[in-house]
Amino acid sequence: MRHEFNAALLAAGLLSANIAQAALSSNGNGLVYDSVQNITWSSDANLFASMYAGDPALVSKIIAAVPTIANTPNTASPTGIYALSAADFTASLPGAIDWFGAQAFVGYLNSSRYLGQNTWSLPAANPVVASAGQLGSLFTSLGGVVGASITTTHNSSYSLFTNVQDSAYWHATEFATGPSLAWGISSFGFQIPYPKAVNFYTWVMLPGNMVAPVPEPGEWAMMLAGFGLIGVIARRR
Repeated sequence: MRHEFNAALLAAGLLSANIAQAALSSNGNGLVYDSVQNITWSSDANLFASMYAGDPALVSKIIAAVPTIANTPNTASPTGIYALSAADFTASLPGAIDWFGAQAFVGYLNSSRYLGQNTWSLPAANPVVASAGQLGSLFTSLGGVVGASITTTHNSSYSLFTNVQDSAYWHATEFATGPSLAWGISSFGFQIPYPKAVNFYTWVMLPGNMVAPVPEPGEWAMMLAGFGLIGVIARRR
């Protein structure tokens, strides 16, 4: 296992600083569009912690919605099915959860249609070229420098996001030759396969260019009534 770990570090550990900076723009309502990757990021880089702060029952709701996670069979999960528990979401750092908890959190966002969307996912890693992975590309587009924390070394696009953590983030991608591991990337730009039971953060994303949900018909009616009232007042004046 140690040889596999070291080989992974050599093959995919460092992010290239020469990739063109991605164009990042706010879509409003907590979404940031990445035009180079054609994906939309949550502007909250620690969304789980923010949602939990507003709803202490969040963990119970996640487990009820996503009680199990498909997992490549290994000694810790011989059946290939992992049963979620509150322990997957318990950590000393607010919002840090294990890989299974991160997968379940994404499933909950989809089942509850968070921000009107049901295609949320964890970013995908590129095990060969770290900077070609989705989080690796974002690190570069934010002006990240390998060996320096993105929280202190970044460009102006960094201001589009909140709650960026000086730690590591999970990818959805499992480590091919070690199914008890999954790829993660640190705030210093290092991509490493970590044990799935380790607690890290989740930075969720959507495919394509997603925007804020269209108002419901009732909301449109209220808006039109408001505009009409404004017109009546203006005519009287």
